This record gives sequence, C-alpha cells and structure tokens, in this order.
Amino acid sequence: MASTMTRTATLLLATAMLIIAAPVASAQAKFPSRPIRLLVPFAPGGGVDVVARVVGKKVSEMTGQPVLVESKPGGGGAIAVAELMRSESDGYTLLMTTSAHATLPKLNRLPWHPSNDFSPIASIYSYMFVIATNAQSRVRFATFDAFLNYVRANPGKINWGSSGIGGPQHLGGSQFVKVAGLDMVHVPYRGNGPMGQALLADDVQIVFDTPTLVLPRIEDGKLIALAVTGDKRLAALPNVPTVRETGLVDFLYRGQIFVLGPKGMAKDVQSFLNAAFAGALEDKEVRAQLTGFGLDVPDRADNTVAALKQHIDEFKVTYDKLIEELKIEAQ
Repeated sequence: MASTMTRTATLLLATAMLIIAAPVASAQAKFPSRPIRLLVPFAPGGGVDVVARVVGKKVSEMTGQPVLVESKPGGGGAIAVAELMRSESDGYTLLMTTSAHATLPKLNRLPWHPSNDFSPIASIYSYMFVIATNAQSRVRFATFDAFLNYVRANPGKINWGSSGIGGPQHLGGSQFVKVAGLDMVHVPYRGNGPMGQALLADDVQIVFDTPTLVLPRIEDGKLIALAVTGDKRLAALPNVPTVRETGLVDFLYRGQIFVLGPKGMAKDVQSFLNAAFAGALEDKEVRAQLTGFGLDVPDRADNTVAALKQHIDEFKVTYDKLIEELKIEAQ
C-alpha cells in the first residue's frame, strides 16, 4: 500500500513538473517572439551598418521578427560592447562588429575577454584591405613598387590615414608599416568618412580600407589601388597585386565582421541564431550584394560558433603583440 502511494505521489509530482515546464519549453520554441536589436559600433551609413541592414532584413524574413539595427559609435567599439554586456543573455540583443573587437581589452585596459565573455554567433564576411592612394599621387607613384621606392627615398614625408586609433585600418596599416620597414606619418580620423575626405584632399596619401568603401572611388578615377592585403587578388581588382606578390611575404591582413551575443546565452538560442545568420548569407540576393561589395562570404558549413571563436582568439594574440610592440594607446 505504501509503495502504491509512493508511486502515485511520484507520478503526481512528475505531472506537476511537466505542467510547470511546459510554458518554458513553449517560450523557447517560439524564439524569437519579439524584435531583435542588432547593435553596430559605427555611425550610420558605414560599411558595417549597410551590411547589418542587408543581412538583418533577411534574418527578419526568416524568423518573422524585425531586426532593428542600432548605431552605437564611440570608444573604438567599447560603447556598443558595454551596451551588449548590460543586456539580458536571451538572444534579443546582439552586436555586429569587426575583428578589432579582439583588441579592445588590450587597448583600453578593459576587464573582459573578447570571446570567453560573449556568445559567438556567426561570421558575416571576411575582408582584405585595399591600399589606395589619390589621383594627385599619380605623379609620385602609380604602382605599389613605385610607392615603396618613393617612401624609402622620402622618409617621414608621406601621411597615411586611419579611421581611428586601434581600429582595423590602424592595426592593419601599422602591421604593414612595420613589416615593410617604412617611415610614414600616421594620421587618425574619427571614422571612415573624414579619413576618405582627407585622402581625396591629399592631406593623407595612403589609406588601408575595405573594398566596399574604396571601389566606387577607384571606378570613377578619384582613387588608385596599389595593392591588396589578402592572400589572393580581389575579384573586383584582378590587375592589382597582393602585398605578398610584391615580395613582402610576411604581411597579410584579413579581418572579419561577425555577430556576438551576451555571455551565458542558452545553447539552443545560440544555435538558432547561428543558423539564422548563416542561412541569411545563403540567400542568392544577399550573397550577390555582399560579394558585389568585394567581400568574402563564408559557406554555411564553415560558419560555426567554434570557428568564429578561434578567429577572435587568434586575432587577439597577433594584434595584442603588435599593440605592445608599437606602444599603441587608445585616445
């Protein structure tokens, strides 16, 4: 009799637990049930902002919920990261950022780890830089070899611009200057827009920038592409060599744009979001638009949480060392 009562009590308890758990399981099954915020650490209209809206629109179509892109510029990305870290780890606040995220703690003495203290979601694209000069510089150097020869013959007389201290252009450019053994003057600006205007005005003669932003100016003749920083030539610039082709075999710069969530996200939500963003990149129109910008879009099979974490960790090791060697400090 006692045994029967025990079995009955156990059955009732199990039934009660199932009733309590049902709403939780139902809520998880319905994710997302409201809009998703996608933070971007740059001003509206920049390359990452444009891509966030293209990809976000497709993710919205796939999930049935709006993806709201919010610009949170400042601090080299630190302001957007702080906003993300204050958010609940429920998958409704995400961040689309660059590989320079990996070096923010080193530059700004911040107490977090770029991968361990976040939930990696998915890569969006990888990119190389175009080393570009302005049309006025054609008389000084029209090829990459001529540029190297000119700088070596005129130390300290060529300015190169970046979008800010510690940003992707600054890190990639600094690595190039170090490997090439050049003496050029770095001039940081507050964003890609002012940097681009400075290049057109010949206030700086060289920039390292994404194909998205420089290709239109190359096509209209206002800029000249001297080289690209990837391991292969850019499809949109088939006649422009890689830096490695010119003999600087120790130099390569490839960054990524990717999506992160707050630390502690449930694995099923993290997997759902990975599938949503990776799936959006499989859409023919989205893929064509991004590759048309000169960007490399990862295949779905390679676009894993583990692969993204590995990229962030490797970027951190490489560029933390460069920051220390060159004594780069945030401003």
